[in-house]
Amino acid sequence: MNEAEVQREIVRLEQARCRALVEADIDSLQKLVSDDVVHVHANGKTDDRHAYLAMVDGQIRFLEANREALDVRVYGDTAIATGRLDQVIEIKQTAQRIDMHVMTTQVWVQRGGAWQQVTFQATNV
Repeated sequence: MNEAEVQREIVRLEQARCRALVEADIDSLQKLVSDDVVHVHANGKTDDRHAYLAMVDGQIRFLEANREALDVRVYGDTAIATGRLDQVIEIKQTAQRIDMHVMTTQVWVQRGGAWQQVTFQATNV
């Protein structure tokens, strides 16, 4: 893949990740995030893969996950994507609804021919 193709692929994968969050599609998320993913929430909480998937599966309902344009830079088998993400979530235990507006930085790595997210970091805006 050339650089433009990789950029399009990362955007496609991030759209798929957002869709999987809203659909609570854990199988798809498992394919998109690496075994060693580090997910840093806007409040500073850090999750490994198990904690991240458990949160999506049992604690939070994603009502919306809307991506604005992503800036994707490619460095061989690594891509860094930055951009705004607007989400509406509901805490399942309390039914509390939260609007989230964050800038994110994601690191995607190609391993064995497949791109996976290895790092996600969000900052409130």
